[in-house]
Amino acid sequence: MELQIAKNLKELRHQRGTTQDALAAHLGITVQAVSKWERGEGMPDITLLPGIAAFYDTTVDALLGCDDIRRAEALAEFEKKYHACHNRGDTAGRLELSRAMQKEYPNEEIVLRNLMGALYTADRKGSSAEIIALGERLLTSANNDSRHTAIRLLCYTYNAIGEKEKALEYANMIPAGTDLRLAVLEGDELVKHCRWHFWDACGQMQLVLNYLLGCPEAGYTAAERHQIRTTMCDFYRMIFPDGDFGFWHDRLGELYFGLALSSAELGETDRAFAELEKMFEHFTAFENFTVIDHTSLLVRGLHYDIAQSGRSGSENNFSVYLRRLEQNPRFDSLREDARYTALCARLAERAQA
Repeated sequence: MELQIAKNLKELRHQRGTTQDALAAHLGITVQAVSKWERGEGMPDITLLPGIAAFYDTTVDALLGCDDIRRAEALAEFEKKYHACHNRGDTAGRLELSRAMQKEYPNEEIVLRNLMGALYTADRKGSSAEIIALGERLLTSANNDSRHTAIRLLCYTYNAIGEKEKALEYANMIPAGTDLRLAVLEGDELVKHCRWHFWDACGQMQLVLNYLLGCPEAGYTAAERHQIRTTMCDFYRMIFPDGDFGFWHDRLGELYFGLALSSAELGETDRAFAELEKMFEHFTAFENFTVIDHTSLLVRGLHYDIAQSGRSGSENNFSVYLRRLEQNPRFDSLREDARYTALCARLAERAQA
């Protein structure tokens, strides 16, 4: 409280355009006493608090910082509930929470950027006008999280409504591969920062890979797609030679599904089933994953908890990939094989677990 009242006294004096002498005269005390309070070297007597609050036309709670404390507690609770809704795929819950907090704290950036995220997930096209309005408010923020969230969602939203040039305008606001922190950090902080770069490299590369392979103009054959995904799997094993994949079991399962797809297309039935088994293994490891302390050299010492992932969605990987397996005609060559029936049964069982 002492530090809070010292800060508030200085801020109130500057906001009201008054002086320490004026407050001292109002209270009938020395200016030296007021100066000490503002330096955090003492607290006003409790009997003086109403007089100070009256002089600055505020409340005792605001003077002491109680309002700020309550706001901080409310926002922390909001974030906790918001991320809980996000992790269980409850978009309606995210929207309801954000709307309620927006009424109470209409200018809090954490509320505005979470509301942007919820609107984008729920209906990016229908809510595009509101998302854009929120994003433009956050673009001038000094907080990098707020500004980057705004840029990212503005880019995605303009792209969703077909305004490609505007989407690219926002995409270009964040230079690719720029990380000035590498030149500033030192010691343990630099080591940790570098290791997180290697950890995240897998996800970044796979994101780009998915866009590349999903673009018909790339012109890759089934054999080439298989080779590319194999290279990506090898990259994961280079970063995590100890097998401490942790969160990345999810992406490895996705890669092995893609490998099996190419193998089935090429008539490599045994290889396709072996890759689908690897997919199942990685998705099982991911579903069982809660926390990890990495041991592989490039990422050694990094601690990762599944709660950090912000994963969302009401379906688990088993239900999603069972549906993809059953609906993709390129797997037709496998359907008469007993291994296919057995695999689908296992996926269905895990989907309902």
